[in-house]
Amino acid sequence: MDDREERNQNEVKFEGLIQGLIDNNYGCCDDFVNARTIVGLREKMLLLNRDGEMNAAGLGQNTGFQKNKQIRGDKIKWIEKDSHDQYEGVYLRMIEAFIVYLNKTCYTSINEYESHYANYERNSFYKRHLDQFKNDIGRKFSIVLYLNEDWQMDDGGILSLYLASGQQKDISPVGGRMVFFKSDQIEHEVHPSLTRDRASIAGWLKG
Repeated sequence: MDDREERNQNEVKFEGLIQGLIDNNYGCCDDFVNARTIVGLREKMLLLNRDGEMNAAGLGQNTGFQKNKQIRGDKIKWIEKDSHDQYEGVYLRMIEAFIVYLNKTCYTSINEYESHYANYERNSFYKRHLDQFKNDIGRKFSIVLYLNEDWQMDDGGILSLYLASGQQKDISPVGGRMVFFKSDQIEHEVHPSLTRDRASIAGWLKG
């Protein structure tokens, strides 16, 4: 595949995410990056977790930061934007291309982003919440890329989006799937993983 064909395919994915946001308040795209990259990212996260480099996630920021496993039970590791890891590089370039496309087509003025690995051990969860802090409105859009292998409904770990219409949309964390929604508008919840660990990259597009 040449660069132009790859760029066209990526733009189809970007447009699908944007149209989903417009029509349904969230976008969802399977195979956002190729399967080889998903495997590479998952193996990197497993290695980080094995080596003790992932830490229990917290709630809030600065002086309001706290850890509470009754609300949030994942372990995280931030991804550096100057990473030399091959697969992190593919992911980061894809997100940067998505930002360029968003700014060009939707005038969103996104000028920053951040991402971290998130590992939910069996039976861990994250209660219903918004991604935007009360005293920091920088996060405009939330993105989640799932890294799980052969995930089944019986494995649990679904993401529930609570839409303004009162609807609840449940999304299974299938490897390669990307979810996209507004950080300050969509409350969401990660339900317990019932059979095994659940792997993802969570990120925010900021302005």
